[in-house]
Amino acid sequence: MSVKRGHKVCLVGNSGVGKSSIFHRLVRDTFTEKVTLTIAAAYFEKELSVNGETVRMCIWDTAGAERFRSLTPLFYRGTDGIVLVYDITDERSFHNLRTEWIPSIRASADTNMALVVVGNKLDLEETGRVVPAVEARGYADLLNAIFFETSAKTGENVERIFTELALKIRETKPTYEEYERRVVQIPGPSLNSDENIPDPSNHRHDRSKCTC
Repeated sequence: MSVKRGHKVCLVGNSGVGKSSIFHRLVRDTFTEKVTLTIAAAYFEKELSVNGETVRMCIWDTAGAERFRSLTPLFYRGTDGIVLVYDITDERSFHNLRTEWIPSIRASADTNMALVVVGNKLDLEETGRVVPAVEARGYADLLNAIFFETSAKTGENVERIFTELALKIRETKPTYEEYERRVVQIPGPSLNSDENIPDPSNHRHDRSKCTC
């Protein structure tokens, strides 16, 4: 199968909800209990098979810490889809999707982009859930978003988030020509440093031909 298109995707949500764990489970199939705080953003690519087509997902794992939130809108530029992550054991993380993350996205990004609402840490279902799945699904429906509950620890539903997102993006942006006009813009290999906070509009990947 040839790679026909690439999609630029951002992971957003509060610090500690497991965005980086989802990121690493998808691209490296690994999990660690202790994850280094993301500084501004981290970037990776993952090729997925979606209905017989190879799709390259160009993924930005954005920082959730408050001191970096003013930078997050920079990564929305040219984004095809956003994964909104909350922690099913943390009600505030779900509340902040409504009060902080969605307003920020609507102010800075294409209103027609594909959205996924993801409740992470499903492995803690029995001992710590405070956000009912029915409530979160209802909110996703209001946003016309896909909804998943997932566990980065076990890998449950992680890849499905991105394959379903790719299909959703195809619905909202169906033409190849639009992708051919766009170029993925990414920084150097290491972003977890205060020395160089990346502006994704000023960098280009040396190897990728991903048209995100």
